[in-house]
Amino acid sequence: MTNISFYKLAGDQNLALTLICQLVKKAHKQDQQVLCLMPGESEVISLDKAMWASEPSSFLPHGTGAESSPIAVSCDAEPGDHHQVLINLQPEIPTWFSRFDRVIEIIYQDSNYEQSKRDNFVFYKERGYPISYHDLTGKFKP
Repeated sequence: MTNISFYKLAGDQNLALTLICQLVKKAHKQDQQVLCLMPGESEVISLDKAMWASEPSSFLPHGTGAESSPIAVSCDAEPGDHHQVLINLQPEIPTWFSRFDRVIEIIYQDSNYEQSKRDNFVFYKERGYPISYHDLTGKFKP
């Protein structure tokens, strides 16, 4: 069964991009494929730039589009060949989320976006998915 993790931040989408870079780096060190599902093309570009700039001494082998491997940054409706880690920044849950070993939902400060993540939490909980919740409010600094 897919494990679901929620991370709550006290900041905007830019802080979420910083957290995504750290989570991707950790997953990559564990030889896991990651799909970062973004709300739109501008967010894909922003995360791509953030990954290149996150740590000059490290390299995250990523590309844009769901077919990229081992780390993909996409806003496409299809997951490609990915099945290990999904980082979902879209407000809604993709219909194919359960093919992943782990789904990470990141909550940042935006009232409409926060409500959609609350709805996602209820969706997963009602269906019996194992959920972990990490409140990084005041703890996570870039």
